[in-house]
Amino acid sequence: MGDILIKNGFIATIDKDRTVYKSGDMYIDDGKIVSIGKDVKAPRSPEYTMDAKNKVVMPGFVNVHTHLQQYFRGVYELIGDFYKVNLPLEGYRRPEDMEWLGLASCAEFIHGGSTTAMMIYTYPDGFAKAVEEAGNRMIIGADIEEVDLNRLKEGVYDYLPEKGEAAYKRAVDLHRNWHGKGLITTIMAPKAADLAVTETYLRCKEYAEEHGLNVTTHLSQSWREVQQVERLYGKTPPQHLHDLGILDEKLTGAHCTYATERDTQMIVESGMGILHCRSVRNPLTRWMDLGIPVGLGTDDYFHDMLQLLRENIAGQAARARAVGGSLGMLAGNRLTRRPSFYELLELATRKGAEVLGIDEKVGSLEEGKRADLILIDMLNPFLTPTKDPLTSIVLYGTSSDIDTVIVDGRILKRDGALTTINTAEALLRGQERVEEIIERFFEENPEQRKNWHKMVPYME
Repeated sequence: MGDILIKNGFIATIDKDRTVYKSGDMYIDDGKIVSIGKDVKAPRSPEYTMDAKNKVVMPGFVNVHTHLQQYFRGVYELIGDFYKVNLPLEGYRRPEDMEWLGLASCAEFIHGGSTTAMMIYTYPDGFAKAVEEAGNRMIIGADIEEVDLNRLKEGVYDYLPEKGEAAYKRAVDLHRNWHGKGLITTIMAPKAADLAVTETYLRCKEYAEEHGLNVTTHLSQSWREVQQVERLYGKTPPQHLHDLGILDEKLTGAHCTYATERDTQMIVESGMGILHCRSVRNPLTRWMDLGIPVGLGTDDYFHDMLQLLRENIAGQAARARAVGGSLGMLAGNRLTRRPSFYELLELATRKGAEVLGIDEKVGSLEEGKRADLILIDMLNPFLTPTKDPLTSIVLYGTSSDIDTVIVDGRILKRDGALTTINTAEALLRGQERVEEIIERFFEENPEQRKNWHKMVPYME
């Protein structure tokens, strides 16, 4: 890992002071940012010197909640039903699938500038091997759920203790084998309060406390979850976890779409963080104004953080219109205001690092932090001319505009090409395995094959 001198870039540090250098430099050595500012000098001739003129230099994205379900593409969007397609498809995954799909998944994160991501997956070992090779920074959790997914299609919750035990063992093995190896850390990840039983949550919390880990879960993500938890415990999901002692600053909850006002106040008091994903009409800015730690995650089948920023712009505008009408949109009160473009960049970087508890290392460009950053080429007609490069990036940027990706001082993408992954080979290998997974699903669910063919008759 050589040292790097970046010159003449528009550097958006995304630090707490919102420091910007319109033409600045950065020196990186031993994986960390040594100096940043104007007229930075390297103590010796650096191995890499990058002229960042006409480029924006900013922290890499911290993608706080993801799953490796890209192989649902071209199916889930067309016949998507969370309980009849998404969850059942998960049952067709096999441990060896990530030996095929791991590098393709890493390629997507790196290509899109997610230098750090938290990823929850049923069989994460193969993905961890790919991460070690690819070089991106990952927090990995083994998904712990213990419900018969085939019966769940019909709304029947059949809890399988042996399935839960096997999932818990995978989580423990993941921690023992991979935590602290390279840029990989681990987390305990009981799936949701309707999909994992009380004893599993308590075991996860105990293990996390013993080993200094955090816990993450899906929380109030669906109305079916809310109804099932009410049937089992007579409470909402946040209230249930609160009474178990799970709801605290070591917990992050994804979605919180169906959280009540009482739930929200409970979350505020607990210090828990919210992982805000594609339910973009959720009360994002209210959560922020209440002081709840919030980060942004791409969730399942498309890990493009720039598109997620734009979805949130549209989603929060729609929420403002629905909640307060035109007057509410103009008033800018805490129920209806929309986040600024800069706030969205903060949520995608520094705030994401804060909610995951890794902000001392990454999330902003500051001396002493690890060198996780991206360079965005502004010399294309969608981004330039512009009076403000950051506004243009949020509104019009794409992953292809990310010219360079550096993680821990290592260059993973340069001049638009990945350096640690043979992209074509990884994608074609992944495509081969995806065909097998989807075919297995269609063979045992012929009605879904018919539904799919109705949508895409040209694929007959």
